[in-house]
Amino acid sequence: MAKDVKSSGIDAMRLSKVLAGVLHEVLRHRVSVDVAFRRVCGGWCASSVDERELLYDAARRFVADYVKLLCVSGKRRRPRDLVKLWLSGFEEPSEPYCRLSVPGWLYDRLYALLGDEAVRLFEAMSVRVWWLRVNMLKSSIEGVVRGLESEGVIVEVSRDYPYMLKIIKTPKPVRLLRVVREFKAIPHDIASAVVVEALRPERGDSVLDACAAPGIKTSLIAMLAEGRVRIKAIDISGRRITVMRKLMRKLGVPDEAVEYMVADSRKVELREHYDKALVDAPCSNTGAMAKDPALRVTITPGKVEYYSRLQKGILENILKYASRVTYTTCSILPEEGEEVVETVADKVKLEKPQIKMCGEPYKGYSVSQSTCRLYPHIHESEGFYIANMVTH
Repeated sequence: MAKDVKSSGIDAMRLSKVLAGVLHEVLRHRVSVDVAFRRVCGGWCASSVDERELLYDAARRFVADYVKLLCVSGKRRRPRDLVKLWLSGFEEPSEPYCRLSVPGWLYDRLYALLGDEAVRLFEAMSVRVWWLRVNMLKSSIEGVVRGLESEGVIVEVSRDYPYMLKIIKTPKPVRLLRVVREFKAIPHDIASAVVVEALRPERGDSVLDACAAPGIKTSLIAMLAEGRVRIKAIDISGRRITVMRKLMRKLGVPDEAVEYMVADSRKVELREHYDKALVDAPCSNTGAMAKDPALRVTITPGKVEYYSRLQKGILENILKYASRVTYTTCSILPEEGEEVVETVADKVKLEKPQIKMCGEPYKGYSVSQSTCRLYPHIHESEGFYIANMVTH
């Protein structure tokens, strides 16, 4: 893969500087590849959109190979030394976690849960599958598909959820497609959309969205309820709520459909009771490694433990304020799924989510028969866990 970059015509010194800079940002500041690339590249690193995309793709692949490079080098090295190794080429390591370029502890954890299937899961997470959600508040499925075809984009309509389109081929970056720039379609992984399907929002519902920003799922709640829903959107970050307000308007979500609140969902006290609540809890995002290769570098057992505690606190509090609660995380680990739901299982009634894509959760948990998992190698999606709870 590095040979493709070297043959692209990009100046070798500039390429090396960008790659080393991106990895440095990821290691030092624990940021995503997207954030690291924007910080490093700025307006200087590329003379055209195409060149910028080549550099961005190279940065993603380089960071994705970080664990592999450490295995080959035999020790932790400076980013610029790893860049030299990556560009010069190397023999693939034989150790499974090294070949798959994931932390050894994470490979061992998943292998204990799935056996050889864990290899297929991690292999699937090396390739990002792009999904677009048709924003039916502003357009139609047919209109978006025609718009994409006019730009030379080939898509496959989901059989289970026709408003979801899998991109097979696109001549330009997804963010630059006309229907995306016009907010008629939204980059939205199908597993994330299925979460909202599990919530089953309907016209007239009152819905509490406990960890709402940036608002992609919130907008889908509004879309599925045809805009006739009352949503309380809570997020701990005032900045993110401000960004979310602007996005909701661009997506055509009626202003009266959403009420915003800056608060910590672990501690928030509400006067009103809601029909339904969505707890899309902050998590390690291990299910999204295909989207952000930096997660292969930054994820640690301590981070998983921290988010597991956070999720339990949010879920326990939000259960007080809704008759039905959908809990979900973008994680492939039971510490952020089955084990969290088990802590409240004696206080609620678990109902199997009524969704068309529902993989089996990990075995050995009391909640396994009543909840769902979506897997990258099975569903061509990010990894998600979903549980539905009835409180009374």
